Amino acid sequence: MPGLITQHPPAADAPLSSATGPEQGVIEEARRRQRQRRIRATIGGLLAAVIVTGFAWALTAGGSPRHSHQAGRGGAGQGRAPAAAGFNVRLSPALNGGQYGWCVGVEERAGAIGGGGCSMTPVTSMPLAIDLSIGSRRTRQESIVIVTTPPVAAILVNGGRRVPTVALPLLPYGLRAARILIPIQPGPSAPGRPKLDLPTEPTLVALDAQGQPIPNRIARERAEPANVSGRGPCTLHSSGLPGLAPQWSHVANAIRPFPGKLVGRAFFSCIDTEYYLKGWPLDAAVLLDAAHPGTTPAAIPGLVPVRESAGFFNGPGDFKGELTATRFGNSWLVVAGGSSLAQRIQVLRHLTATIKL
Repeated sequence: MPGLITQHPPAADAPLSSATGPEQGVIEEARRRQRQRRIRATIGGLLAAVIVTGFAWALTAGGSPRHSHQAGRGGAGQGRAPAAAGFNVRLSPALNGGQYGWCVGVEERAGAIGGGGCSMTPVTSMPLAIDLSIGSRRTRQESIVIVTTPPVAAILVNGGRRVPTVALPLLPYGLRAARILIPIQPGPSAPGRPKLDLPTEPTLVALDAQGQPIPNRIARERAEPANVSGRGPCTLHSSGLPGLAPQWSHVANAIRPFPGKLVGRAFFSCIDTEYYLKGWPLDAAVLLDAAHPGTTPAAIPGLVPVRESAGFFNGPGDFKGELTATRFGNSWLVVAGGSSLAQRIQVLRHLTATIKL
């Protein structure tokens, strides 16, 4: 594929000179944990689980991991929930370099994300794209939210109960979702330390509109995330903004088209870099079209044009905070977090990127 060098986003300042970016590398475990502690403090006490094996479980005031179909990372933030379904699900591009697909935010109540997971890339062979479990000590129930592909009309639970899927306003490409509520029973505990026993993970089968099981061939088409390395085909550079300091990066070691048959469109993050400005963390990333890197990527769901800042779009993100983006050649340049929309736009105006396809 031919090389691609992106152009600078719309600028309100003087032209920027080239600058050396951060030394690229994978974030150390200690930095990751420290950053998550800051995020949890900011979002006011909602806990999120970072699960390596895949099942995202968030329990209000406490949680523990389970199992799932896809890699997950929980979070909390601001959102909205439709009254008709009683819950909502929204997608935000996965920003970590080397990741395909989406982060999923589950909104159990208006104005707050109770949990979620990242690296969901819906493919036709995987009818149950991702399942996320959220529990509450107050209500003593587990809420399992499943995102499905369009043909899934219902989910058969433990061979008997059928739960219909619904279309939600924040799910694009015909994706659907279902929610299963399961009681949580209190267990033996030490004085002052209540304990809840997690229910056994139910068996879930996707059903079509005729009530027939939908084959699941996930093992043959599921794509593993690209490896990250110290250097790769993408770089991010900043200049001209005093105090903007890069900390670390995830860099994909190669740009490859997503091998599965996607449902709708998706993105591939070839690099993300965490910057700090006036004490605020901001995560910047370069997003390519997942299936056809180097072609114009799709619009990012949930983002709307920013008034009086032509070429910029803003909307909800994942646990990293709100997301602001601008088209950047045949890619998106995005920044999440920070103190405000104005700060994210300011940072975007002082970033450049290079992509070698």
